[in-house]
Amino acid sequence: MAEVKSLDTGARSRTRKAILDAATAVLATNPAASLSDIATAAGVGRSTLHRYFAERSELIRAVALYVHEICNAAIDRAEPTCGPPLAALRRVVESQLDLGPIVPFVYNEPTIVADPELSAILDTGDEAIAEVLARVSARPQTSPPEWPRLVFWALLDAGYEALRRNIAPRVEIVDAIMASLTAGTITPDQS
Repeated sequence: MAEVKSLDTGARSRTRKAILDAATAVLATNPAASLSDIATAAGVGRSTLHRYFAERSELIRAVALYVHEICNAAIDRAEPTCGPPLAALRRVVESQLDLGPIVPFVYNEPTIVADPELSAILDTGDEAIAEVLARVSARPQTSPPEWPRLVFWALLDAGYEALRRNIAPRVEIVDAIMASLTAGTITPDQS
């Protein structure tokens, strides 16, 4: 998982970050993990975790915002506005795939989806992806306006699942996502 740097380097900030890092790792593999599981993974006691996040819902909200920040940082590092559009798109796909299964957890967790304010925040930050998708497209868009962006995230979700199942090496999964984005998945029979 990518690391997000903070200007606040105090002990409280380090403990909070350790809890969030542990929560992202644990929840990515076990969405039903207990707060005790997360505290253990963070190397803190449950009472310490509760000082930072009194309830599971507070921790889940903080994880969502943290993962959103990590996703946006990964997009920036991929430099989607630099170089040839296909190369830029591939870098973005790779950067997001590297984040792992915590991303689909955040965007599918019922308590997150049910929070309109949080959902609105999470629905921002990927404008550069929409822009690189538009740059890659050689023809006018005939699909609904948000379609390429939705397809991008659906294919990333499939990529996370393919990695989880270990059905192909990472490079082949990236190739499949790129092919699906640029050429489609199914070629219809023309007969």
